Amino acid sequence: MSPYLAQLRDFFGRLAPRQRATLAAVVAGGVALLMAVGYWASRPDYALLFGGLDAQNAAAIVERLQGDGVTYDLRDGGTAVFVPRDEVYELRLQFAAEGLVSDGIAGYELFDEGTLGMTDFMQKVSYKRALEGELARTVMNVQGITGARVHLVLPERNPFRDRQVSASASVVLHLGTGAPGRDQVDAIAALVGGAVEGLSPSNVTVVDDQGTLLSNPSDSADGSLSSSQLQHQQAVEEHLAEQGQSMLDRVLGPGRAIVRVAANLDFSTTVTDVQRIDPESSTILSEERMDEEGPGGGAASTVRNYEMTREREQREQGAGQIQFLTVSVILDHRPLPPPTGAAGADVEDAPVSEPVPYTPAQLAEVDDLVRNAVGFSEERGDRITVHQTRFDTSGDDAFAAEWAAQRKDERLRLYLRYGLMALALGVGAWLLRAATARVGALADEPDPDEPAALPPVETPQLAAGDGAAGEPALALAEASGGEAVLSDMYTSRLSDEARAQLNARRQFYEKIQKRVTDNPDEAAALIGTWLVEDRSG
Repeated sequence: MSPYLAQLRDFFGRLAPRQRATLAAVVAGGVALLMAVGYWASRPDYALLFGGLDAQNAAAIVERLQGDGVTYDLRDGGTAVFVPRDEVYELRLQFAAEGLVSDGIAGYELFDEGTLGMTDFMQKVSYKRALEGELARTVMNVQGITGARVHLVLPERNPFRDRQVSASASVVLHLGTGAPGRDQVDAIAALVGGAVEGLSPSNVTVVDDQGTLLSNPSDSADGSLSSSQLQHQQAVEEHLAEQGQSMLDRVLGPGRAIVRVAANLDFSTTVTDVQRIDPESSTILSEERMDEEGPGGGAASTVRNYEMTREREQREQGAGQIQFLTVSVILDHRPLPPPTGAAGADVEDAPVSEPVPYTPAQLAEVDDLVRNAVGFSEERGDRITVHQTRFDTSGDDAFAAEWAAQRKDERLRLYLRYGLMALALGVGAWLLRAATARVGALADEPDPDEPAALPPVETPQLAAGDGAAGEPALALAEASGGEAVLSDMYTSRLSDEARAQLNARRQFYEKIQKRVTDNPDEAAALIGTWLVEDRSG
């Protein structure tokens, strides 16, 4: 057996059972940790090759990777393929060059193989498919849209203009998270309408994959306002109401007044052509004079052509003009200022006074301010009403109390969370420290099967008559070089001082044994003397 194995066996032999169990657990944990780190380090670093694949494309990619012997990992339900990071870019270029991956929608690549042998009908159908595919690809680039299908209706051209049918389109959107906004839907309709000849954005219908209509036609067939007209009307009303509301909030205080504006808008477009003629301003354009002579004498006549001053005025009234406004203002009763003392300081613990109504003069001031803020016009037929009442603030108070309680609960939960985290960290640190101390104590604890180290004792003296009488045994042990005691598994764990004492004690006993063996009569007399002294004592 090699010396290393022998030392290892002796080391395990000197350990207590609990020490052996602790050491075995530490070694097993270290081996398991090294194996986990090795397994993690040996795994390849995967990166996304293609994501959002359909079943057909994913199957083709996996089959090609298996044929080339490239390791891969399927994620996201088989729609994403991951390969080693150092091969991802090369594989992407290779698959793109071979056309292995497509977006599932055919575009203008339908004509890559040529149109030889196609009939006129087939060419029209292929062109329609290609245009729909290109539009769908473009729409899918819009943020928040994961898929799209476009269907076009392109009627044949009719030589008679009044019989020509307008083109139309339908767009189905597969949405990601959230619904697209009104502006985004209008932008998609404008995009499709601008890409197809003869297609108006008003003839583009946009729906989502849940069957919800996202677009509305610009013109309403039943005479009601369209979506864009309603948006414009709401924008005008909100703007005018904000003008009056912001002013009253600064004057009366936040929440002390409510301003609402209803606007009646005219969305018709009118073109007026006015032509005026001023009869007072005439200019002679031409004059013709004729002289006639006869038997009875001559006669002269003059013909003049006049041009009157003409003034032509053409007026065009755009859509969305304000016909009249209806303004409503509600005021909360004004609170009285707190009472003041003689020195001008506020009186503490004074009873709260009830709010009082506004005076007619104050109401008139508010009326004038709001009129100017919203652009009130009596000639246009605008109407305004100013009313005052007591606002019901019980709901606000309850909401404020509920909000305060909710904030308090959130703070308590936050404090509890951080407190538990701190407690867990403290307990973990304490357990770690206790385990470390326990392992150290087990390492220092002697084996119960081993003899305990000899406590320090008084060094016995040699018997009378010995040349070394009165000399300490430690000195004898040092004189002998400390080689009287064999070095075994027990004494090797003792300190130098304990081993010296053990050597001295052993040498002392050996000397006494030799003395007794050499002089038995003297030893018997000495023992008899000790017995007599013990009895007499």
